[in-house]
Amino acid sequence: MDETTARVTWPDSMLSRYGDMLSVADVSHVLNLEPRNIRCLLTSTDAATRLPGVKIGKSWRIARDQLRIYLIGHHNEDSALSSPNDERGPTS
Repeated sequence: MDETTARVTWPDSMLSRYGDMLSVADVSHVLNLEPRNIRCLLTSTDAATRLPGVKIGKSWRIARDQLRIYLIGHHNEDSALSSPNDERGPTS
């Protein structure tokens, strides 16, 4: 798999089992973060780091496509080609 293919499939492979809209719990599971951290991203006053979402009553919903765009735009270049579940060998 080349670098371009890896970048395109990386967030899609994490999100493929979810519907069009994800809950805070879904996103926290996908990103392996606490739900309170997802809520902080949703309510951030910094537009550059704010996770797009919509609040319906007391619940937040995040569109899968918007989450995908957010992840691509905020990825770390060093880890863009690997998923959090990849096992890494010794670095020495």
